[in-house]
Amino acid sequence: MKKNGLNTNYLRPSNRSLTLQLLFSHGTLSRTDIADFLNITTAAVTMIVNEFLSEGLLVQKEDFFPESLPRAGRRRAPLAIQYDWRYVLAIDIHSYYINIALTNLKGDILIEHPSLTPATNEPRTLCSNIAKECIKMLWEASISTEQILGAGVTIIGPVNQDEGIALHPFRLFEYPIPIKQYFEEEFPFPVAVESNVCAFLLSELLYTDIATKAQNILMLKWGPGVGSAMAIRGQVYKGYNYQSTEIGHNQIAEKNGKKCNCGRTGCLEPSISADAIVEFIEKNTAMSPAGELSKLKESIGVPSRGNLSRYLDLASDTCVLWDFLTSCAHALASVTNNAIHILAPDKLVLMGDLFEHDSIVKLFTEQLYQINPLLPPDLCIKNQPFSSKKYIGATAIAVSRLLLPL
Repeated sequence: MKKNGLNTNYLRPSNRSLTLQLLFSHGTLSRTDIADFLNITTAAVTMIVNEFLSEGLLVQKEDFFPESLPRAGRRRAPLAIQYDWRYVLAIDIHSYYINIALTNLKGDILIEHPSLTPATNEPRTLCSNIAKECIKMLWEASISTEQILGAGVTIIGPVNQDEGIALHPFRLFEYPIPIKQYFEEEFPFPVAVESNVCAFLLSELLYTDIATKAQNILMLKWGPGVGSAMAIRGQVYKGYNYQSTEIGHNQIAEKNGKKCNCGRTGCLEPSISADAIVEFIEKNTAMSPAGELSKLKESIGVPSRGNLSRYLDLASDTCVLWDFLTSCAHALASVTNNAIHILAPDKLVLMGDLFEHDSIVKLFTEQLYQINPLLPPDLCIKNQPFSSKKYIGATAIAVSRLLLPL
């Protein structure tokens, strides 16, 4: 069907944004491909693309198609994002550590700063100290602030992303913190803020074509705690007071439950978190100094968050640890299944330190399908592309909030 002509004097700004979104998620596309996706004329696409080409944000990959391949008609020269057009200052704030890096627009790490430890309980001072380290890092690398698109800041707990306010940064502060304001007082470039799990879900939507296959996506993060986020019709969903889905804070024990960082007792998270697994290893080795887990401790060392991954690598060879992990996976699968019944996602994306281990992914999915055999066999997918890109969430929110709303 022939497209109706589009008056280029009235190009919708959203078409510019959508063009970039398509290229971020698909990698390379021709002008004709973009026009077909957006249902606009190739002339309109050419006008948009030419502006981006002149700015250097896009590149034309003339050599994308090998000369040996036969071609009929006019050659479709594909376009791609120039990922080094600008850089993103990625800041990841947790309760016990703060990570800082400089990335390109794809989340590839160019410079990584050694982890910082929160050294103050005053939020403005904390943000100021982080900002000073960031500026120092840029100066030492001879990166000018004009080369920076902006800063993406991820933090634990719910976030008002519109105003950049961390509403309840568990274990850091007990009251809302205007993160965006504090950082923009220090930086000469804009700042975008989001909760860490929502940021990772946003990166899944931005950098992959998952939205073309699944409209409703539930992301589950296991390790160090338990987090989750939901996308509905390709958009990250938040409800009342900017709350996202909270699988980790489902109550599983009314009595004798563990105290959670959210202030309540009996939440799922403190029972199956990385700290809970470390605590189990410590208690078991103390009670059974000659047991199989104690022998594992002799080779790996005193259990901690830092070396927990090595314990998990060998967990299936240690019955007592594997049994505990199975009970943890069953508890997580049970709560997740309840969420699946309510939210009806097309895909369940698994990410986090524990899900980096294929054995743990297999254990969890076995428990999930044992609880609910009627789930689609292809429901669960691992967040594989970003295993080595720990700043992809911070990069994604900077790109989405600061570049795409053109």
